[in-house]
Amino acid sequence: MQVAGSQIALAASNYLVLAIAARHLDAAGVAVLSSYYLLINTVGRGLFAAVELETTRAVAAALAAGRDDGAARSAALSDTGLLLAGALILLGVSSPLLLAVTGSGTATVALLAVGAVAMAASYLLRGPLAGAGRYSRYAATFWIEAGVGLAAAGALVLLNSTSSSAWIAVLALAPLVSAAVLVRPGVRGGGSLSADPGRRRTTVLWSAALLLAGQGLWNLAPVLVTARLATDPEVATGFFYVAVLLRAPVLLFPAVQALLLPAFTTMTGTGNYSAVRTTSRRLGLVIAGGGVVWIMIAVLVVPTMAHLVFAATTVPPTWVLVVLALSTVAGAAAQIGQTHLLALGRAAEAASGWILGLTVLIAVGLLAAPPIAAASLGQLVGAGAVLVLLSLVRRRSPAVP
Repeated sequence: MQVAGSQIALAASNYLVLAIAARHLDAAGVAVLSSYYLLINTVGRGLFAAVELETTRAVAAALAAGRDDGAARSAALSDTGLLLAGALILLGVSSPLLLAVTGSGTATVALLAVGAVAMAASYLLRGPLAGAGRYSRYAATFWIEAGVGLAAAGALVLLNSTSSSAWIAVLALAPLVSAAVLVRPGVRGGGSLSADPGRRRTTVLWSAALLLAGQGLWNLAPVLVTARLATDPEVATGFFYVAVLLRAPVLLFPAVQALLLPAFTTMTGTGNYSAVRTTSRRLGLVIAGGGVVWIMIAVLVVPTMAHLVFAATTVPPTWVLVVLALSTVAGAAAQIGQTHLLALGRAAEAASGWILGLTVLIAVGLLAAPPIAAASLGQLVGAGAVLVLLSLVRRRSPAVP
């Protein structure tokens, strides 16, 4: 509970920082800040969470076998360096889009690089803590990040800051402060990894690809809208507010997968394919029922929340809200197939589905018109493509729903 509570606190603090900033920045500044928030979640949390997961597994396995975990920590450092280099290259390649979003503000692009380093440091710290079962310190990384963010936001309120770069710096530096407070110098040597290094690295890379593409599908639609509506930031930020609210269930996807993955692994490992089918069908019914409720919330509640929480002056039409809500429902359904494939050790195929979905979003979101309709439909079609592809790939396994 302490881990889940700390993660919820961090998500809530980020939303609060955005809500507070919305009352101190003009529409253009909010558009830049919101885009930064989504981009750093895509690049940072998308890539480096994969290292945390693998390090957690490797450290736990080493300690359970009575081995030194130094090799697992060294591998985590190497993997983090590789992914950080990839993140910085990705930011460089996408800089034209970023400059379009920020209005040629190179400071924001620089803060994205700083934020990527901060994310890398925080996830590098968390993996060994989780693997060693040190959940109090693991949860503390999230609590500190949340507290630092809110404290810094409070300071900017007192200073009545209207600089978007200052507000972005709050989100960029908070993870780095958390890592600096809790880090212990040095990586212990010794020990060895039981798995083949090449296979382990491949697992990390495919996991990073899956998480990066998944984060991109849920985060980049508002960024594309902001880039294409640079002259109308109020409309762009209105889309951002509802999109962020309607992707809220996505924050629960990792927790749900963590609960389902052991069960699916056991079922498939013992050849209990009927249990896989039964579980998948029941989950599908739950998602369908929840989807109806979520669409009602999208239509009846989300516009009011956007006005009250974020002081939105405009929100997209109702059909856009329905499309965004449907995309979340499709993504939730795709989690069933993703978890099943991961249980079968087919991470590459699971990642391919999300890469396809992200490609669809970017293509439709950038090329179709008008921008809000393109981004909304791009996200829905992208999520639907993930669901369809993962469902088809699952049927290559004996355990199909």
